[in-house]
Amino acid sequence: MRQIVYISTAAPDLGRDDVSQVLDASARNNPGRGITGFLVYNGQNFLQLIEGPEESLSNLMAELARDPRHSGIVRLEDHAIGQRACSDWVMKSLVLTDDIATREANLAKLLPAGIDQQIRRTILNFAALN
Repeated sequence: MRQIVYISTAAPDLGRDDVSQVLDASARNNPGRGITGFLVYNGQNFLQLIEGPEESLSNLMAELARDPRHSGIVRLEDHAIGQRACSDWVMKSLVLTDDIATREANLAKLLPAGIDQQIRRTILNFAALN
């Protein structure tokens, strides 16, 4: 079992419907692949945490690399895990729309308790962008 955290830049013309389509496809496809996690979108960038079997994550990362809705994928974390942090989230959407202080506080409340503290800090730092 692996966990990957990456960031990417949204396509300039990306709309809400596009983000909804990503989440709908994740809800359909991830259970069969054994993938859980969440997607954070701040209007310009994505941060995604995905976890599951190594082969499933490798295949998903290859698909994501070909997806024109975003570019510039950078892996921030990629490591083996013994237990999922997001076992109940097929693909939770965390959209950041408030001012920075409010979005950081709201995101901190939503993140799973079992998430690694370094990854938690990375995600909260992402919330401060824009």
